[in-house]
Amino acid sequence: MTGGALALAFFDHSREIYGTARTGATLLFRGRSAEVLAAAPEVSEEAELRTVRVEDRVALEFEPAQGEVDLGAVSAQVARVTGEVDGVPIEGVGTLSETRQAPAWEELDALRTISALIEDGDAMLALARRPRGASGHGHELVAAGLLHEGETMAVEETRISTVYDSEGRQRSAGLELWLPGEEFPRRGSGVAVAGSSLELEGLYVHAAVFRWRLDGREGIGAYELMVRQEEPRAA
Repeated sequence: MTGGALALAFFDHSREIYGTARTGATLLFRGRSAEVLAAAPEVSEEAELRTVRVEDRVALEFEPAQGEVDLGAVSAQVARVTGEVDGVPIEGVGTLSETRQAPAWEELDALRTISALIEDGDAMLALARRPRGASGHGHELVAAGLLHEGETMAVEETRISTVYDSEGRQRSAGLELWLPGEEFPRRGSGVAVAGSSLELEGLYVHAAVFRWRLDGREGIGAYELMVRQEEPRAA
């Protein structure tokens, strides 16, 4: 990674402590309870290790566990995460994502990022951009990568189906990953175990922690939906 805008997420499934950190917002989850921290995260780098601190409450180290996945404007890595949150030891998995080119929100209605971190270090990472005026999922531009046994596998087509609640927040999702030369897609499904919504720089952000099942194996990860706020129309 080369120093673009960073977003970091971590998941300690055994303790049910999760979080995301980026410029402007840090979210912490304990079980289903969510809290937004006012202080911006401080991120330092030494070799490939990144340290994240938020006031005296969060101190975590992210150590990349596999190579980067290229999602176009974003590159992402799976990481091992250790440290403390509010004095509680943390040992889990996470992601390091670098946005190399800021989204052109005048051309987009929504942006979705999904991570499914599966046992044994495998993972699925995806980025979906919905052009302005598109009718739904079928018109999104989706990039995805599948990590398996330390190798990045190309994904030719990714289909993401989502069930939302009455407030437009993601509650469950299905995945179909079509790989070159394979007759049938690899399938996955997920359900939200925690979530929170906030407004950030002209966007509505719905962030959720998802429990995933991919090709019969269990995992944890995130499903984040950013929706452009519509400007009020003149009377």
